[in-house]
Amino acid sequence: MSETIISADLVASQNAARKSDLERDYASLGERLDRRGIAIDAIRDKVEKFAVAIPSWGVGTGGTRFARFPGAGEPRDIFDKIEDCAVISQLTQATPTVSLHIPWDKADPKRLKQAASRFGLGFDAMNSNTFSDAKDQELSYKFGSLSHADAGTRRQAVEHNLECIEIGKTLGSKALTVWIGDGSNFPGQVNFARAFEHYL
Repeated sequence: MSETIISADLVASQNAARKSDLERDYASLGERLDRRGIAIDAIRDKVEKFAVAIPSWGVGTGGTRFARFPGAGEPRDIFDKIEDCAVISQLTQATPTVSLHIPWDKADPKRLKQAASRFGLGFDAMNSNTFSDAKDQELSYKFGSLSHADAGTRRQAVEHNLECIEIGKTLGSKALTVWIGDGSNFPGQVNFARAFEHYL
């Protein structure tokens, strides 16, 4: 059985305190949908199968392509983020996987798998962060990565994406997400036809 961050008894008692109101609301919604020819149980069955991966950055304070804006209580590392994702999964029962951002979340894959499995979590798409610069990278992505005019910068981005794929394979990920708004912040800032040629 997976560990939980919040006591299961606390969650159950909070749910029990709201159960009768929720059941009345559910029945009322069911009646309204039925008048429109929609079966609420069919919707519920579809929703029960629905799952969403939590992006690791979703449990942090965030930032932009060029800067971060940390705040109090923000996760210190990927292992804190996994614990925060475990809370979301426990409460929603719909978020069984985490999407990592590399290099932000780079850590020993074995430790990552152990941390996630402790809470019954897995890994979804890997996100290759080529929209901001890592502190030790040689070339900047300020004006693009995979679509950069400079072949060396594109090569660096390709190598980073290949590394993300290998990390993802180790973690059981089946997908890679790339940022295609490469090197731009505003409409009209980039010639998308030319940028697409660089991708190819």
